[in-house]
Amino acid sequence: MIALPELRTALESALSALPPPERFSRGEDADSARRLAERLRRDLLPRLGGDAPLLLVAIAGPNNVGKSTLFNSLVGASLSPARPEGGLTKQCLAAAHPETWTGSLRDFLTRRYDVVPVPPGTDAPVDQPGPAGRLYLALEEAVPRGLLVMDTPDFDSVYRDNRERTEALLVTVDVLVFVVSRQTYQNAALVDFLRAAVGRGKPYLLIYNEATREEVARGHLDKLAADVGHPPLARYLAPHQPEVEAGERPLATQPLDGRPALATLLGEAEHSRELKARALAASLADARAEMEALGRAARDSSHEPERLRQRLRHELFAVGKSAALKGVPADVLVDAFRDELDARSPLHRYVRLPFRALATALTFVSRKVRQSFTGPAPAAAPVLHATDETLRDGVRRLVDVLAPEVAAWRGDAQTRAKLAEAFGPGTLSRLEEPLGFEPLHAHAADRDSLYDFCRSLVGEELQGNLREEVLQLLTTLVYSVPSGAAAVVTVATGGVGHDAVIWAGTLLSTPLLERFVDLLGADVRARVTQKWADAHGATLARALEERFFSDVLKHLDAQAADWARTAEAMESSARKLSK
Repeated sequence: MIALPELRTALESALSALPPPERFSRGEDADSARRLAERLRRDLLPRLGGDAPLLLVAIAGPNNVGKSTLFNSLVGASLSPARPEGGLTKQCLAAAHPETWTGSLRDFLTRRYDVVPVPPGTDAPVDQPGPAGRLYLALEEAVPRGLLVMDTPDFDSVYRDNRERTEALLVTVDVLVFVVSRQTYQNAALVDFLRAAVGRGKPYLLIYNEATREEVARGHLDKLAADVGHPPLARYLAPHQPEVEAGERPLATQPLDGRPALATLLGEAEHSRELKARALAASLADARAEMEALGRAARDSSHEPERLRQRLRHELFAVGKSAALKGVPADVLVDAFRDELDARSPLHRYVRLPFRALATALTFVSRKVRQSFTGPAPAAAPVLHATDETLRDGVRRLVDVLAPEVAAWRGDAQTRAKLAEAFGPGTLSRLEEPLGFEPLHAHAADRDSLYDFCRSLVGEELQGNLREEVLQLLTTLVYSVPSGAAAVVTVATGGVGHDAVIWAGTLLSTPLLERFVDLLGADVRARVTQKWADAHGATLARALEERFFSDVLKHLDAQAADWARTAEAMESSARKLSK
């Protein structure tokens, strides 16, 4: 058996993690969330704070079946409006002995309900709508000490608020007194409501009003109990009584099956203790089942934002990767190739030093000569323009691809609005503006990562064999080729520099050096290209996310995390209650 402090902690954790009912997309999950919140806040947590010697009894049933008449009979006063047209009670009215509204009993009630005392000699405005959880309390000497009786609104009223007010109170009571008649006992809505109200063992009593023949009433009550799933604690008949209908006498009930009279069963302490113990066990069982159901619902609810955010980031990465392939920095591979060869042979490194200076000087001079004929280089190199256009085209395709999923969103309205904004005309119009990604095209971290990868790759491929010696000699001969000449080489058709020949004002070209790279292995350039596409593609994807989809992705991230936390809290609390 779980210890009391651990039980309280589990219940408080579940209550704090429980989202508002309207966040659940399915109506049954929203009802479960509403019911669990009321059960925890108004029943279990106050009950664990101290068990008061007070039996809470609620009278419920369909419209115009005699609930208010039975209530007035039990409390010994005409407090609740009871007229033939029915449907007059829209808020809960309770009656108790005056001692109930003192000391610890008063504290016990105020922890559970929004109690509004009814001054003596006045009528409670229960025929007017009010908030769920409000309880008008009349104090009457005729009510037995230790008993509080409630009259609840019709659960089948045309007003949904009536049902919610009834449910908010029924989860808190110890005993449910359910009133039926021959016209209502097999109504499907009545059976569903009663089954939910008594849950997994809450004590309940059945009152068959306006009974004409006992054997018929017994058969009807047997059928109702079978439909509910477990039998009532006691059953009672209220024969048809014209004087009651005329308001000339209180409703009288007759016990079936040898049970105590209704007033005795509810008003004497020897029965009260047993009823309260059974009510607590049933409420804990109901809470555990509701937590398990809501844990599953929260897991289900997390799937859609989780799937959508992963899909969006996956598509953004694909767009970034495609754009990154428009400008693979070949100079990084060339530098890594040369530096690794230099590191392996001090002799060749010293021989190459003068050639390095000469290559740098020639490159500078040749650039100035070209500019004197062609003018300054354009502000944006063709490869940068191609990269940006690939990003724009990719985002346009992404908006088209995800538009149907946005239209099919079944979750909350706030997320639907954010999705519509992110994948609508606003995003498409912003694509016509400059992206502002120029600093990213020379992303230092991506280049450093690629350089380290290339150095490692070249080192693995050389392995100190004869091929390395041949490469050392050839590289020394062609060292005048400046590595910077390969910086703008693209791989639009595959392979570093495969589709371009860059003359750097020297005797040799970058593709010649690339032939030496090919000697390392047929897949070296492909692996380098893939490494850059993955690393720089992720950088560009993050930039696109921040530029166009930051708000919606942060919202989806928060939703997925919130639902996951809710599911974990519900499942953890349910496991603790099962101990």
